[in-house]
Amino acid sequence: MSSMKSNKFLITLTLFFISSVAYAKDYIIKYKTEAQFNASLFSFKTRYVSNIKSSHKDGKLLLVEIPKKEEKTEFEKLKADDSIEYIVENIKFHAVSSLLTNDPQSGAQWALQKVKASEAWAYSQGSPSVVVAVIDTGINWSHEDLEKQIWWNKVETENNGKDDDNNGYVDDVRGWDFFGNDNNPDDETSSQNPGHGTHCAGIVGATGNNQVGISGLAQNITLMPIRFLGADGSGDLMNAVKAIDYATNNGAQVISASWGAPVQRDQAKPILEAIERARDKKVVFIAAAANDGKSNDSREVYPANAGFSNVISVAASGSKDEKPSWSNYGRVKVDLAAPGLDILSTLPNNSYGKLSGTSMATPLVSGLAALILSHAKALGKTVTPEDMKVLLEGTSDPVDIETASGGRVLASGVLKALTDEKLIVSPYAKTLAVGEALQISGLHAKGELSYSVSSENIATISDTGLLTAKTEGQFTVSIKDASGAEANSTRFFVGKPAGDEPAPGLCPFEDPMLCELLCSINPSFPWCQ
Repeated sequence: MSSMKSNKFLITLTLFFISSVAYAKDYIIKYKTEAQFNASLFSFKTRYVSNIKSSHKDGKLLLVEIPKKEEKTEFEKLKADDSIEYIVENIKFHAVSSLLTNDPQSGAQWALQKVKASEAWAYSQGSPSVVVAVIDTGINWSHEDLEKQIWWNKVETENNGKDDDNNGYVDDVRGWDFFGNDNNPDDETSSQNPGHGTHCAGIVGATGNNQVGISGLAQNITLMPIRFLGADGSGDLMNAVKAIDYATNNGAQVISASWGAPVQRDQAKPILEAIERARDKKVVFIAAAANDGKSNDSREVYPANAGFSNVISVAASGSKDEKPSWSNYGRVKVDLAAPGLDILSTLPNNSYGKLSGTSMATPLVSGLAALILSHAKALGKTVTPEDMKVLLEGTSDPVDIETASGGRVLASGVLKALTDEKLIVSPYAKTLAVGEALQISGLHAKGELSYSVSSENIATISDTGLLTAKTEGQFTVSIKDASGAEANSTRFFVGKPAGDEPAPGLCPFEDPMLCELLCSINPSFPWCQ
């Protein structure tokens, strides 16, 4: 999600839901079991009028096209099929961005200075064994400052027309293009896309110390190019799901996602399930909070609002640690902030330029996550996605931007904390409902812990660390381990955050009967309430 400045005008990257009134619409059908999914591939066209456009085994998903005039009869048939778990429209994710003038001083990367990257590099500059999947408009993989970092599928033989590794993709030697359905995930530019994915990739891991261009935060890690957004900056839900599963199944440890859409949670089910599959394989998913200047606590944005333990949602900050007016925020749904204003990075055709947005903040956190994993491996340690969030939040610099941690990432601090095994309260930030219980622990704790809270009127904590929220308010949690090390959390809150509740959705179809039919299949849709 990016915003760019051209002359006196500030254009914000907007990720929005495109729902066109077309002759036919695409829908994603989720089957309950793999056997039912497999059977549907052979029987669907004989049972229904719909055309199967695509399938995805990992998610048990079919992408079908339903002509507008057939919608009623089609949904009547689907309603009667008890093998179907749900049906959602194949929404579009969309990114619009434009280019600032190129900065002739390519070393002017204020964001790296702000997060104290040079001090972090004293611990680690990244390891090629750590793979970050940049799922976006693609990566200009031949760029002079990126080509050495590009992932290479060693099991696949280039241009032999075979799927050597049996992963379902022929000749995918350097990732995959799900938008074009081919093995060339290069970044295709246009007036709407100046090279969004290439810019994000440079922030993560442009080659460092090569006397060329810029440096990424993680200078020596591996970048996996995955394209699902086209030259117009848009890509659909089905391809986003495939892209996430490709990254997960092909060895990515971090996924950087600088895109999203403001839709209800039920509409985002396929992508949420893909992120859960990534979570099951310990993949960290970094997501942009969006650029609407609104609170994600009162507005649904996905995948940023997924809320899973492996998801880190990122707001943007400026050079003075201010929140740019366009950056989204949220005490519950957004985890932390990172530099995202006027960020210099790589662009296609060996060029460089500045872009702004939570799109730029997200890959910086992805690069930092890659540094953490690289350094942990060198130390012989394991960092889980849950640990990653605690480390990033618990070592962040306090800033006046509303997020769960109230902090902006600090590369030097988190690498030092990992090296020194600094004690950190886990979770480091949380908003609880009245009566809700939560288990508290300590990252890097040595021996047994003792626990306390700053206000027992608001919450209590047992000798075993079970925290119970009593009434609305805020408090902090303190822990002490057997070595005498002590740590405090940031503010914990009890009660809903300020802001309006999300408005109930309206039927998105011209004919209300279609909504009624869909409600009978999946009553949790927002228009069913």
